[in-house]
Amino acid sequence: MLKKLILALTVLSLAACAFNNDDNGSDNFNKKLNDDNQRSAEIFRKVEGSYQGNMIRENGATEIVQISLLLLNINTGTNTDGSAKIQHMQKAAYTRVSPASAPLTDMDVAYVPETGTLNILNSKAVTNDDVQSIIATVQGGVITGTVKSRTGIIGRISLKFIIGGSSNDGNGSDEQYYNRLREQYTAISGTYLGCVISTKEVSQRIPSYKGKIKLSIFEQKVGTNPADNTTIPTLVGSFTRNYDKNDFLKADLSGIYRSDFVPATLSLTGTYPAQNNGYSTVFKGTLANGEYTADFMNAKGGIEGQMYFKKGQNYPAKCANVSR
Repeated sequence: MLKKLILALTVLSLAACAFNNDDNGSDNFNKKLNDDNQRSAEIFRKVEGSYQGNMIRENGATEIVQISLLLLNINTGTNTDGSAKIQHMQKAAYTRVSPASAPLTDMDVAYVPETGTLNILNSKAVTNDDVQSIIATVQGGVITGTVKSRTGIIGRISLKFIIGGSSNDGNGSDEQYYNRLREQYTAISGTYLGCVISTKEVSQRIPSYKGKIKLSIFEQKVGTNPADNTTIPTLVGSFTRNYDKNDFLKADLSGIYRSDFVPATLSLTGTYPAQNNGYSTVFKGTLANGEYTADFMNAKGGIEGQMYFKKGQNYPAKCANVSR
């Protein structure tokens, strides 16, 4: 009986020691995590905030970009007491302000305060043209460095500190992006007069002719929640031919505008509601100083003519000899 009692007490004692060791281990881990969080906050607080300035691309074009450095609280698991295990993580958001593009968020950051080195990695980069990494330094409120893709250097940045702390709204919100798109689309919206110079093969069936392109903004609602008033601006329009008095060949246009290219590109896809044969066209060209020069292509990629259009009430000089 005494031996059984001693054995039972020994087991209980060992279990208690193990439990205490677990508690101490958990406490030690939580203390280390808190210490790491405090140290990370102290280091990153000196550079946290938003920086904006120019990126000079390798082709010489200048873009306005913004980088926001943020210290986020990330839930990495659960403590033994059931509470959330929170860790401070250095993150960044990269936004091309002008020309507008969708922001890149949740980018990983490695900052070395002793040297001012700032390395930013976009683990979500998919294509060879996507921003994959930013190698830079932070000194005196200025970020200077190089933006890279998988295939090489995209451009070089010089950004100045504009606002501090993660409470600012410069973290690449969708609404900011939509507003920048509206500004770009508004600048190119309007009426364009011009002509289509048919290719030699097509001219036997469809001689060259004058026409009109109208571009405007359509606001597409996001989601189905009636309380959400967020809309996405899209570029739409119409294409008509002067000789087509009944607008039977009127095309509804949807556009993709890339002002980050030099010169800017504009691709317009045209569908023809009045026709039931599935015919469609694509206009692919450049837009500079209000003049649009493009290939008139059918859906199969065949070129039917060259397009010369100009914003406003005057036809381009290329259309001088086009009579209809």
